[in-house]
Amino acid sequence: LGLMHYRAMPSPLRGAMVGFLDDLYVDPAYRGHGVVDALFTALNDAAKAKGWPFVRWVTADNNYRGRGVYDKVAEKTHWLTYQMPVT
Repeated sequence: LGLMHYRAMPSPLRGAMVGFLDDLYVDPAYRGHGVVDALFTALNDAAKAKGWPFVRWVTADNNYRGRGVYDKVAEKTHWLTYQMPVT
């Protein structure tokens, strides 16, 4: 139906570990049927059990369908993502 890959990530400014969501995928046949809600509920439960104050992730600006979900379960931050090519 779907999968979610997440991990612990150090937050040096907080002196604590936080959660980071690397991947989220729901089979197109099951989108709109509550699978993503169940995945985020499970993620919240896991984060709470691990003592993480929050879970962070990045997404493409044009990922409109994903952002529609993310806007319901999270708050957009003021951070921008940069990537330096290795030459």
